[in-house]
Amino acid sequence: MTKFKLNRLALIIGASLLSNLAIAADENLEAEELKSDKQKLEVIEVTSSGRSTIATKTAMNITAMGEEELRRKNIADIKSLIKDSTVISSPGNSSRFSDSVTVRGLNVANVNANNLERFTTSTLAYYLDSTPLPNIAYRIKDVARVETLLGPQGTLYGGGSLGGTVRYVTNKPQLGEFQFDFNTSVFQVKEGSISNDTDVTVNVPVSETVAMRLNVARLDDRGFTDRKMNAVWLEDNETRFGSPDRGQELYKDDDWERTDSTRIQLLWQPSDDFKINFSNIEQDQLAHGTRGASLWDVDEACAAQGLGGDECTYTPPTAPLQVDEYTLQSVHEEYSDRGFSMSSIDLDWSLGFAELSSSTSYYTDERVGQGDYLGEGYIYYGWIDGLGPDQTRESAYMTFDNSNEGISHETRLTSNSTGQFSWIVGIYYTDTDSSLKFWEHFRGLDDAMFDAWGGFDANDLYPNRKEGDIGYFEDISSSYMELALFGELSYEITDAWDVTVGARVFNWEDKAYKNISDYTGAIGITEDTSTDEGNGESIFKFNTSYDINDDNLLYFTASEGYRRGGTNGFRDEDGLTVKESTQRFEPDTTTNYEFGYKGYMLDKSLYLQANIFQIEWQNTQTYYDQTLGGIFPLNGTANGPDSESKGFEMQLRYSITDELTFKLSSATSEAEFTETKTVCLYEGADDMPGQECSTWLEGDKLGGAPKWRHNASLDYSTELGNGYLGANLRARYTDEVLSGRQTRGEDPFIFEAYTTFDASITYGVDNWNATLWVDNLANDLTQTSYQRVAGPWGYRSINQRPRTIGLNFSYSYY
Repeated sequence: MTKFKLNRLALIIGASLLSNLAIAADENLEAEELKSDKQKLEVIEVTSSGRSTIATKTAMNITAMGEEELRRKNIADIKSLIKDSTVISSPGNSSRFSDSVTVRGLNVANVNANNLERFTTSTLAYYLDSTPLPNIAYRIKDVARVETLLGPQGTLYGGGSLGGTVRYVTNKPQLGEFQFDFNTSVFQVKEGSISNDTDVTVNVPVSETVAMRLNVARLDDRGFTDRKMNAVWLEDNETRFGSPDRGQELYKDDDWERTDSTRIQLLWQPSDDFKINFSNIEQDQLAHGTRGASLWDVDEACAAQGLGGDECTYTPPTAPLQVDEYTLQSVHEEYSDRGFSMSSIDLDWSLGFAELSSSTSYYTDERVGQGDYLGEGYIYYGWIDGLGPDQTRESAYMTFDNSNEGISHETRLTSNSTGQFSWIVGIYYTDTDSSLKFWEHFRGLDDAMFDAWGGFDANDLYPNRKEGDIGYFEDISSSYMELALFGELSYEITDAWDVTVGARVFNWEDKAYKNISDYTGAIGITEDTSTDEGNGESIFKFNTSYDINDDNLLYFTASEGYRRGGTNGFRDEDGLTVKESTQRFEPDTTTNYEFGYKGYMLDKSLYLQANIFQIEWQNTQTYYDQTLGGIFPLNGTANGPDSESKGFEMQLRYSITDELTFKLSSATSEAEFTETKTVCLYEGADDMPGQECSTWLEGDKLGGAPKWRHNASLDYSTELGNGYLGANLRARYTDEVLSGRQTRGEDPFIFEAYTTFDASITYGVDNWNATLWVDNLANDLTQTSYQRVAGPWGYRSINQRPRTIGLNFSYSYY
């Protein structure tokens, strides 16, 4: 990459300019130009290209889903948005988990549920208006639209991305207009309790130049998965004491969620050319329990059925259910309590020759929680006299405390010229801090260690623990700063042919802090701080488009993406020294090539958007671990071999009649390593014993995404009485998925292919409408994820959400 040095004093210029790249959507813009004699087609304005454009006429891979469609599909969070996508994949776990996300096959993390946020990865970037976030659990309420951009976006956005960007664009205050919106949904999951999701929005014109907008939302999801404390094969004298009640055996509908959110905005617009918008967002989410079903331990299942030797053909994922599809076994309570807050000031100023947009925001994202650690506890501590499974009825659990906070600033100028040249230039600055902590708890550990090893004060050996009976503590923290210049220059060669080139140049500084302690002696206490300063990096983009006519265009894009590196917490052990190249993993990059088409046919009754792509992934970051003391896994990341992803994506919309529309989205991708590479942990000859080497083979599949996904729907709408009637039927097909990467050509566990069906019917009059809907009509419970439970304690199968029936009601006054 080209080296480039930036002057940090440039921040002084940008810091005085406040923000908003986002411009409110007007979904009716140019509608008259885009409707045929028979059918008015969907038209959504987007701003992710840096200008207000129509999604269907933008020469890049961008799609948008408007507020009405989001509500009709019951998409209220990032998990449901990804479930509806054909190009973005995640395992679809309970709300308490952060998920590894795969975009166009780009991912090498396991597709499972993991209590530790550090072990989830994403090649997708998240934006809330103009603010990039490390993850986005913010619920989709009073959101004008969600824009999805595929491919690296570093020359349009300061934060950049490897595989794509999802951007929530919120509704903004409106001058001179009082508005009141009320929306509520009452729903019930099969085997669950009645739940509710409600939000209220009020827009108040304070004066001719000032307006305020307030949105308040509450989700009360009562859950459907029961938690059984003990495995079914345990005798009474073998059962464990759990939490929160040591005597309670069954907890009904334990996977519930309560989320409260508010967003208040204040707009000052003294003229048509200038406006400032202040926004404050608060969201509190308590996601309790785990969705899934627990299976028998293989040996216990075979013994109970009298099967031995070759007769026992069960594997952990195929063993019988302990109870049923709606019951999970967990000794200890599990939850994630998350608080998100963000304040921002956005400025838009029309300067005549250009539009100035500037955004400054500060956010905090904190998550504390607890997970069951039954199997891991006995593996790591059960060998200590007094803590064996036949010696105590206690068991282990883990707690975590994760935090992210940062300031983000972005200022850009977008030209208003009507000539052949147009341009966008911007400056971006971010300063973020993160800390990922977790502890392992086992009641009675201190006493067992005291008795087994001759008596000592555990606090002398382990000063970092927050309370007694903690055997392990880990804190991986980071402080990251980045300053970037980015921009694009477009040239109109002819009225039909455009060329755009873009670049992003940036400096960054990353400081990492590691504190890993285990007073059993296998690891010891370690504190390490490392700093890595960039001397200037750059990425580039090239795009060209050709308008065949007013309704059809072709485009080609070549763009680069970049992801920061980081540090591991690996330890020198038994005279072996960890390599510096393994202790710190380097940034990885992508180069994306894409050729696409967008256009209308058949008198504009058919819209088609299709593309083929190839992504070259250099220095691929992949998961890697160290085994300490022959027992303890210490997880991290390494730079594996280069890899590649190829695929095809398509969306079409066909108006069969004035009242009936058919939609289809399809995507396929295949990602694999393109070379063979071996990474060894310690210094010295790589063929020495104990090197802990990992080898990735050319041709091994990366996993994490289905080979094919198809979404199809039929939409019907007509006038009925004084109102209108709408009906929708949707089908989603997901091909089988490798649960992780291939290892030396051998497949990991494979999730089966499945198809689900959803349906809805809506009736509305004037300012109100009601929708009756059903998700997962056939109650298909195909497995989509899992959670490993170590040792002989059964396997957690995480399946599709069961059939859900709901009624939505909306009322608007304006």
